[in-house]
Amino acid sequence: MVHTHQLCGQTGSAEAEESQSAYLSSIACAEPGHDGTVRHQLRPEIGDGTIEVTTLRRGLSLVRYDVEFSRTHRLAYRFPGDHFELEHCLDGRMRIRESGSTGEMRASAVSLSPRGALDGVVEYEPGERYRAVSVTGTWTGVESYLRDLGAYSLPAIGPEPVARERYLGRSTALLPAADPLREIFAQRRDSAGRLLFLESRLLAALAAVTDGLAAKPAEPELAAHEAAALRRVPDLLWQHRHDPPTLAQLARMSAMSVRRLTTGFRALYGIPVMEHHRRRCLDRAATLLVETDWPIARIASEVGYASASNFGYAFRRDRGSSPARFRRART
Repeated sequence: MVHTHQLCGQTGSAEAEESQSAYLSSIACAEPGHDGTVRHQLRPEIGDGTIEVTTLRRGLSLVRYDVEFSRTHRLAYRFPGDHFELEHCLDGRMRIRESGSTGEMRASAVSLSPRGALDGVVEYEPGERYRAVSVTGTWTGVESYLRDLGAYSLPAIGPEPVARERYLGRSTALLPAADPLREIFAQRRDSAGRLLFLESRLLAALAAVTDGLAAKPAEPELAAHEAAALRRVPDLLWQHRHDPPTLAQLARMSAMSVRRLTTGFRALYGIPVMEHHRRRCLDRAATLLVETDWPIARIASEVGYASASNFGYAFRRDRGSSPARFRRART
């Protein structure tokens, strides 16, 4: 039976601090630093890696995850409407389940919490390294933080369906925030200017979020025959996965221009054509690793990779674990 940990309460409240402290102390040993950073080292029976929390102004915190759990790890959460969280996944995968919606945070995705109550469960698979950086706090705190600098408040987050897409990491509008968040993850030096550097990268990330929320991209209006042709593209790529067609070839096969193909596909699926295909191949590989005893080289070939080494690199980057380690953790 998988134990489910709990987080709840308004960020900054006694309830929230108590639930977070209880959660972290149940899975890790804390090592406080002198600059407001607390490093939580996972206990050996829980897994390997650290969760680092750095406290900033206005109740905001930077949280860096570099963890690999030895068993399926579930964390339930229940937050009121003022909870703010901006997260960038560098490697690995985290599943999100809420009432009426499910999704995954994968490598390169950026997620932004909606302005509403959140109640759900996140789940980490055993043997998958999850590396991410998160800005947590309240929407009120973020807007106060910006006003301290003479900046405007964040723009409206948009209709609920759009907000949910952003929350599940499916929106491209927030991707420019990935670079400064990645720099926050990488900064580990103990120096006098460390907190200033982290604050500067946080501001860069919030600036990118502000631009992303304010932008109003024109979504292509697809005719019925165009949508039908685009929905055939994933199967075309899968059928020819050992010698995949180029975008130009796919466009000709779909009777449309390359630009129409790429913008229309992104409108339908939320990600670029080749990224969708890559995820499908690696999802199939993960299934074969668990459900068969095929050699890794055979699985690599089955899902379209020319060599086991290329497959291993792609799989490790997506899942945070080598194919062999992924298989051992599930058998």
